[in-house]
Amino acid sequence: MNHPSLSSVKHEVTYRFIGGAPENGILSCGFMRKKSAQKSQIDFVIPYYSCFLLLQGSGEYWDETGARAALTPGSVCQRLPNRRHSTRVDGDGSWLEFYISFGKGVFDSLKSLELVQETVPVGRFADPLSLLPLFHGLLSRMSAAPDPLLAACLLEAQQLVLTLTRPRDPRPGLSPVIIRACELLEKDSGSELPLPMVAERLCVGYETLRKQFQREMHLSLEEYRQSRRMTTAQMMLLEGEPVKAVAKALSYSDAYAFSKQFKRFCGSSPSVYAQSLLQKP
Repeated sequence: MNHPSLSSVKHEVTYRFIGGAPENGILSCGFMRKKSAQKSQIDFVIPYYSCFLLLQGSGEYWDETGARAALTPGSVCQRLPNRRHSTRVDGDGSWLEFYISFGKGVFDSLKSLELVQETVPVGRFADPLSLLPLFHGLLSRMSAAPDPLLAACLLEAQQLVLTLTRPRDPRPGLSPVIIRACELLEKDSGSELPLPMVAERLCVGYETLRKQFQREMHLSLEEYRQSRRMTTAQMMLLEGEPVKAVAKALSYSDAYAFSKQFKRFCGSSPSVYAQSLLQKP
């Protein structure tokens, strides 16, 4: 059944290229309508990362191991680099997805920070229609951006993928207390709220929270907070904020301490990171 708010959404995609090898340079997004089962992708392999949110329609996903998942509105499907997978489209003409694709190198970086989980290729997003303005905005900016400004679109695309694959809404496998802990840690990226106080605000013991967070998120409370902090730092740097200002905003004792932490997470110093992205053709 077509949703009234989606009836005016047209098939519209954009394909851009930042640089380097094709599997790393691709940057693409858009609304994709598939009106027949012939648009299914069976035993499909791509060298880059792609993620889509199904807004309308239905179908089925299965991977190379045979694991299967039904696809309905709200399904979030990750297409992992160099992994054989299949997406079957039910041919009733209603399929509408919004997809985001970027290079394998970007995906590998996010995976190394445990910000994306390749073990769960299909998930759920509770309120898919709430993201329509963000989807339209990214598509518009990515379509119009001159090549030197595509780095900002890449960061925006990454943030949307993280929103889709690690939403704040309750998800299977995450308990409510861990979801709330993630929210507190994200909001606290610049204030260094003591971790025992996070537990206190959630009305649980610190050791209980620490162990449960590690078990469900597969990283520690501090590692999660630092990963969110580094994402904020990347955005601030690409908006032109000086390194010292970013360090101060994120509660580091000085620019040296911030730069050391940034390099450990991102592989380069803050200044080199910003310059390398902004100067790409």
